[in-house]
Amino acid sequence: MKMTILFAALLILSVLSFQASADNSYKIVFETMDCSGNTGFATVGPDEIYKLGNGDCSNPEDPGKKLKQLLVHDGSGSYNAYTLTQEEAKNVMLDVKDYMKSRKGVLDRSNAIIITH
Repeated sequence: MKMTILFAALLILSVLSFQASADNSYKIVFETMDCSGNTGFATVGPDEIYKLGNGDCSNPEDPGKKLKQLLVHDGSGSYNAYTLTQEEAKNVMLDVKDYMKSRKGVLDRSNAIIITH
């Protein structure tokens, strides 16, 4: 009896931990650019993104367009700010929308019960 309860508890914990790690495994990769034209890459989880807004400077490669600023939760109550081109900002938002469609599709295809707190 105790062995059956222990096995069931371990099975439930392993399924829950797998689901939690699967939710956090999807990342969005994008190219960053600062006001001087220096570029780099960043990786963030789609659920960590807070807001996309206008940046403080123009794109050095296309002075007629302003750079965008992506604010991302850092886990401590603050935000990390990433500067990116308008085109890259559109790509990030498309990735977020695709991710949310996929999550919705999983929920639509399952018999899950959603509990909010």
